[in-house]
Amino acid sequence: MDNLSKFRARTVPRLALACTLGASIALATPLRAEEDKASEPSSEQAAERGKAAEDPTKIATKAGVSYSDELSASGSVAVGPKFKFNGRIAKSGQWSAGASYLFPVAILTLTAGRSELDTGVKQTRLSVGGFVPLSQLGLKTGRWQFFAPFGYSHTKSEQAVTDLDMQDGIPVSISSDSVYVGLFTIRPLSTRLTLLAGANYTRGSHDYSGIAAAGGLSYHLTGRDTVSVRGSYVHNSFGQKQRIGIAYQHEF
Repeated sequence: MDNLSKFRARTVPRLALACTLGASIALATPLRAEEDKASEPSSEQAAERGKAAEDPTKIATKAGVSYSDELSASGSVAVGPKFKFNGRIAKSGQWSAGASYLFPVAILTLTAGRSELDTGVKQTRLSVGGFVPLSQLGLKTGRWQFFAPFGYSHTKSEQAVTDLDMQDGIPVSISSDSVYVGLFTIRPLSTRLTLLAGANYTRGSHDYSGIAAAGGLSYHLTGRDTVSVRGSYVHNSFGQKQRIGIAYQHEF
């Protein structure tokens, strides 16, 4: 084999290998760019992540436990940047479940649930409502964040009415349709501590009325873990409920 043939035998395979590697890199670079772009959060997702953990309009996947006379577990599962499922169940069997959708000016939530008042009255509730961030209406409040809760609720209550000739109570069902409005606020006191408080008023059929108020403090252990202490008071035409509790929540 002459020198020219030997040179060609050595050079051609190397050129072919170099071309193959170059083509592979050229093809891989756009693919990696597309993958990196796909992994970047959208502007809507970035906005949701920037909301405070206490913000009632935040769409996020969360899980938590709380204790207020009894142990309960709650959580939410986000499906995209605008929709989430919510749920809560207590040791006694009281529960609530629903879903929320985030609109440009408010979050709307559909909820069904069952609870029991201190007087022994059991209530089954179906409601649709939500929160309007007042900042969306042009209200400037500095470090305070205000939200207006609103909604409609259908409540069916069961209570025992005792007859003079009977020792056992007769279960009686009473239904009521009502609307509610209120105000809720959160304010960071430091990088980790946040104040929260709120109240709403309910008015319904059959002279049904009620008020609810709650307040507390939350402490951010990390960017995703929060503990809080809250107190609440509910009083309506069927009875009342007072609670002080502690809760832990993790955001995924």
